[in-house]
Amino acid sequence: MNHLQAFLIKTAATFLLLLIILGLLFQYTIGDVFILTLIIGVVSYLLGDLMLLPRTTNIMATISDFAIAMLITWFYLANITVSTTNVFFASFLTAIGVALFEMFFHRYMINRILHRKDDFGRISTLRYNTEISEEITPDPYKIKDEE
Repeated sequence: MNHLQAFLIKTAATFLLLLIILGLLFQYTIGDVFILTLIIGVVSYLLGDLMLLPRTTNIMATISDFAIAMLITWFYLANITVSTTNVFFASFLTAIGVALFEMFFHRYMINRILHRKDDFGRISTLRYNTEISEEITPDPYKIKDEE
């Protein structure tokens, strides 16, 4: 149920964002905006939010969501658009808007859906350190002295 709620929040916000950018600024139809919202929503939720975000940081997941939104929007708009509009600029603005929203949505996902926190109650970034000792190789003179 939590994943459904998160997906609906993501879909609604992405639809409003795409409606403002693509619908008002570039005069695309609501049907095109809705189809693009569903494609971006499903792909970025599965790849960015469920697969990449639990394993990396918010910044990495946001960069991947920017790339996903840019590529999907560019491919979709290039195939449905007459050559009178600048498809790259529309895709770039859409990807920036989606990435800005995703920065905040990822915090919601980490806190409410994934529950990824460390021992002190902070958001964990899963950066593990290795233990380093003083001696990398044994000193043969110390071994002889101990015998």
